[in-house]
Amino acid sequence: MEISKHELSRRSALGMFGAATATAAFFSLRPQSARAADDLGVQLVDNGSTATLSNGTLSFTVTKATAQIQTIQLIGSEYGNESFNLVGGTKGQGYTTFDYYVGTTRFSKGLSGASYRVVSQTANRVEIAMTGSDPASLPFYVEVHMALEKDSPGLYCYMVFKYPAGMPDGLTVQQLRYAFAAGDPSFTYFVIDDARGIQERPSIQDTQQWVTLQDTTYLLPDGNVWSKYQNISNLEGDNHAFMISNGKLGMSLIQASKEAFSGGPTRQELTAHDYYNGEILLWHPFSSHYGSPDLEPPKGWEKIYGPFYLHVNEGFGDDPEANVAEMWAEAKLAALREQKKWPYPWISNPLYAADTRSTVSGKLTIADNVSPERAWIVLSAPIPDRQYQGVTLSGKDWQYDTLNFVYSARAGKAGQFMVPAVRPGRYTLTAFADGVLGEYTRKNITVGSGESIDVGNLVWKPVSHGTTLWQIGTPNRSTGEFHVYGGADGFREHLTWLEYPYEFPDGVDFKVGVDDIATKWNYFQPAYKTPGTPFQLQLRGTTEDHSLTTWRIRFDAQGYAHGTGTLDIALAGDVFGTLKIVLNGTELASLDPLPGPPGDNSSYRLACRAMYRQLSPITFPAALIQAGENILTLSPVRAPLAPLTRGNTVDNWMEPMGGVMYDVIRMQVKEA
Repeated sequence: MEISKHELSRRSALGMFGAATATAAFFSLRPQSARAADDLGVQLVDNGSTATLSNGTLSFTVTKATAQIQTIQLIGSEYGNESFNLVGGTKGQGYTTFDYYVGTTRFSKGLSGASYRVVSQTANRVEIAMTGSDPASLPFYVEVHMALEKDSPGLYCYMVFKYPAGMPDGLTVQQLRYAFAAGDPSFTYFVIDDARGIQERPSIQDTQQWVTLQDTTYLLPDGNVWSKYQNISNLEGDNHAFMISNGKLGMSLIQASKEAFSGGPTRQELTAHDYYNGEILLWHPFSSHYGSPDLEPPKGWEKIYGPFYLHVNEGFGDDPEANVAEMWAEAKLAALREQKKWPYPWISNPLYAADTRSTVSGKLTIADNVSPERAWIVLSAPIPDRQYQGVTLSGKDWQYDTLNFVYSARAGKAGQFMVPAVRPGRYTLTAFADGVLGEYTRKNITVGSGESIDVGNLVWKPVSHGTTLWQIGTPNRSTGEFHVYGGADGFREHLTWLEYPYEFPDGVDFKVGVDDIATKWNYFQPAYKTPGTPFQLQLRGTTEDHSLTTWRIRFDAQGYAHGTGTLDIALAGDVFGTLKIVLNGTELASLDPLPGPPGDNSSYRLACRAMYRQLSPITFPAALIQAGENILTLSPVRAPLAPLTRGNTVDNWMEPMGGVMYDVIRMQVKEA
């Protein structure tokens, strides 16, 4: 069975038009579309149950009680697209979805019965809000704000959530979402990033014949696999736009800042995929995808998410794919413009705090002449440790903060960095860089109102436990450099776990200094010898074998009479994993459970990373390392076990894909 990605040949916008400056020059010369028909500014029409905002370029109509967008039209089109409703067709609309528990009962609802108000209205900008505050409808308070500016080919949207006294107790949130469903079947193209290029959804005919392999993952009639998880953002901190298109018009969801998202700069999220007869754009202010803990707000909690900017543009040629490439390049320029505008001064909500933000700058120096270029600098609020699904989540780890804002920026070539638009407060600064195991941490950085704070030169001396005997992998919070069935992006394009027993029938057996990690070290150690659901295994023709896997690392050494050995292991992902480590027949550690959330979805939701975890150093007498060949084995302690849901039900279909992803494994010795 061939399993590969269903996509068009890639025509990267950058590849077509060269560098960003060349792209900008191109757009300054091309025929200009979507010009405002007049200079009347932004108009607001109250239709009773709906409101329409228009500016001569763009028009949209929203239902007041639900914040559902009924129409979006590029009324200033110069290419005959002015009457086309971008959220028309089957199930077409813009809409909210909130998934949550109250106690042990799960709900999935949207906003209803909202009150409507005009927040501000001038010729240059109109902002409206729809507010739900009735505990009989939703167990939390929510405001959905939408704004349109003069001449802008797009709309802004942000949400305010509160959990005040008087709301039902026991709230747990799993997803907050606003989505744009383009239900017209002409919507077939989408772009997530330059690396994946222009892609096309399966045809409607194919969707009528596909076979469900797992949740929203399907086998197409031609043998290809299609899943919405193929389109997750690759590195959320650097991705600011993604787009759907029908080859004439494009809608791009642009996120100038992702400070409100849990998970910080390494956060992954769903972006765009097929939807009934068309496509859908997804904005998740919060979700528990890819290992993020559920949101468990205390009474009195409140937070503002966004705004995002929905950019609408059009192509002017006869080649729809070339039009998509042009619109994608233009959307990326729009994303750069929106980033420069952040924080938006027109937002008056005090939670947004546009006029009290500060910048935090400094320089990162990494010992031993390691380059700090492109290292991540993260500012996060200190939070207490907490219990989650039977494990303790460390308050020191910014990945697990679901309540506060997380600010981040990349370091430059010489290590200089500037984290912009930071709200006043007390923060912990964390730095991490590719090629360096661990993190740098500096606590108690106080940020005031409207300041420029220089934290000076931060000198990071990564922890070392002696002389390195060997290392497998490069610290980069990813397993992408290891062997992946189907090539570099095979984890995204295939159900790779189905091929594991054929590629590694006896498990990984890796000889340090001889074998290549790109061919001999699999990107994922499944718990079972034949990972996959019973149906998937049957489809592949594989006899189920739930024996636990054992991986072997062979290495030569001189042997030691004295001293201490240390094994450092960092994981890029974990799905209900446990880990037993044995050196030459002596057990060094039995880790059950592993730190962090017990399941981060990385394997079965087509990723090569999710929640990063660095295990505590495992120390042992160096005398266990013998002269000649040594064997270190890695195996699960037990079979994978999914935790019960909050409703105390079993959701264990994904257990057969349980296991761990190694970021890096390093053995060091310090002689006495």
